[in-house]
Amino acid sequence: MDESELSLVEQAFLHTITMELERGELKFPTAMEVTLRVMEVLDDPDADIARIARMVSAEPLLAARTVALANSAWYNPGGRLVADVPRALARIGIAKLRALALTVAAEQLATKDMLGPFQPQMQVLWAHCVDVAATACVLARHCSRINPDEAFFAGMVHDIGQFFLLARVWEYPELLREGSPLSDLVRVWHPPIGRAVLASLHMPQDLVDAVDDPELYGGRWPPENVADLIFIANLLAETGNPFSLEPEPFRNGLAKVATLGLDDVEIGAVLKESAEEREALIACFSIHL
Repeated sequence: MDESELSLVEQAFLHTITMELERGELKFPTAMEVTLRVMEVLDDPDADIARIARMVSAEPLLAARTVALANSAWYNPGGRLVADVPRALARIGIAKLRALALTVAAEQLATKDMLGPFQPQMQVLWAHCVDVAATACVLARHCSRINPDEAFFAGMVHDIGQFFLLARVWEYPELLREGSPLSDLVRVWHPPIGRAVLASLHMPQDLVDAVDDPELYGGRWPPENVADLIFIANLLAETGNPFSLEPEPFRNGLAKVATLGLDDVEIGAVLKESAEEREALIACFSIHL
């Protein structure tokens, strides 16, 4: 396929997504339907824990991961195992169930052979999201009044636009070949796609704002909102975004934080103190391939 033909395929892909955005009817990949069902139930003010447990139990993979998470060292330091979804949900809480549903969807998408040469990048992208989420969570817990669970979830979804585009591109296999413009397409288009995906999942506006433009930063410490926290966590995360212009891990994250006028010594101390907590969170939500 020559360059002009590839350009036509790229235009067709973007046209499809653009039309869906204009209609407000994004077509979610099958593997994300679990996430959508979870979100719909969690957004229902009349839903009780029993109804949520029944819904989770109906999805074998999500049910198994929910119980496994509840029995992990992070949530079960005393070694008391649970063997059913209701007790598992009581232990991990609704906020972590949201994040876990996204992890299950990511596992299903990342293992699809149809992604070809971009499959490793899908896996690295998820690892980056988990890294940012864990970093944001520990910073929120130790350095701000922001809810740590909200910070964690924002970190998990802050690049969801990139994830969605990768999940849909298999419909245009020409874009999955070596040398295709897919990386540039994902990097440029993920902000509007991310907003649309979060809107479809009925996420709060402050969460949409947090992932809308991660380059915007108010310069406050401790951070007063989730958007600033996600910006800082992106700098400090050890796993880089594979579609970023700086794909390598941010080894000088603290140095970059210092250039913003923040106390890199204090932040470094917090990260050192919370290293075990952060690693435990990463282990809980990493993709199991």
